Amino acid sequence: MFIRKDALPAVFSALCLVLSLSGCDDKSPTVDLFATAPQSTNEPCQRQPEFIIDQNNGRYPLWPQSDGAENINYRTNELAKIEKDQGKTLKYYSLAIVIQANKTTQLLSEESFIPQEAQLQATALYSLIAAAQECYKAAPPSSNTQLTRYSFMLDAANEYSRFVEERIQRHWDKTPYSQSEKTQIGGMSEWMVKGSAGKVIRAYNKVIDDFNQLIH
Repeated sequence: MFIRKDALPAVFSALCLVLSLSGCDDKSPTVDLFATAPQSTNEPCQRQPEFIIDQNNGRYPLWPQSDGAENINYRTNELAKIEKDQGKTLKYYSLAIVIQANKTTQLLSEESFIPQEAQLQATALYSLIAAAQECYKAAPPSSNTQLTRYSFMLDAANEYSRFVEERIQRHWDKTPYSQSEKTQIGGMSEWMVKGSAGKVIRAYNKVIDDFNQLIH
């Protein structure tokens, strides 16, 4: 994860959000935004991981590739319900990651975006992924099927975060597209261009696909 000096104000503005999402409080170790993963003693993570199931009708609706505000609000309410009923489990973190990834992708899909705002969203995303990885490590090893699917999603989220980083870095550096890259932008092969919106969107769709595999 990179943090430019001129992005530090945005990063520190995100700190309260990061602390809330990662489950830390004032009694927890200080969060290091430059660390690869936070220390976690989250007891809910030590329970058997569950697939995402809607308690009302036995099935959680699949996350669509195109999301409206109504869907995001619904998912955010579900996230709060999971935290209240179960704590910050793998189920919680997986949903929190896709909600944050959705916000980040919407921002980075624009041709031009405010880099400080993008850095804030990315910082929250990195923290969620790191917390989810710690939660994954704390889960009972006997839950092979569930853990395998969560592992796939976390791998996809990691890859997505790398492409988010590339896009923000390219925007910070004001790196123009080469003539060859320009022929790919807007086409089927845009995802091959480093730092392009298409690459971020393709990786985001993979996160959503793997998230939907948790819904059974």
